Amino acid sequence: MCIDCRAASRVLDYLWDDPGFRAAFACAGYELGALAPLLHDVFAPAYRRVRRSLEGGPLEILAAQVTDEVLVPLNAQPRFRELWRHWSQRERDFFLRENSEMELGQRLAEAYPAALGDAFHEAFRAYLRRA
Repeated sequence: MCIDCRAASRVLDYLWDDPGFRAAFACAGYELGALAPLLHDVFAPAYRRVRRSLEGGPLEILAAQVTDEVLVPLNAQPRFRELWRHWSQRERDFFLRENSEMELGQRLAEAYPAALGDAFHEAFRAYLRRA
């Protein structure tokens, strides 16, 4: 599962607790488990669209907080600091993105549930029209 799929899955799990969000999927005969195969083609692109719309402000603030929360405990471990020093910038960037994107998705879902809910519903309706 790609990084964005994992983040979209976290968002979907969070939003699923809202009966209003869930209703559109239930009306189409879908439960949460049946949506998993749609993560990559339907929900991850919707997640990326909302994420991009928040660039230049709110996203950077949340991303910085999440990165700190990921790195601070790891930096307390001497072996991790040694590994970090030996990694290239590309390896560091990948590590940070991989380890923080799901948490960032969760934070975005908490802060922007309407935007993500609308994007996920719209993407799902588009999928149903194509199917």
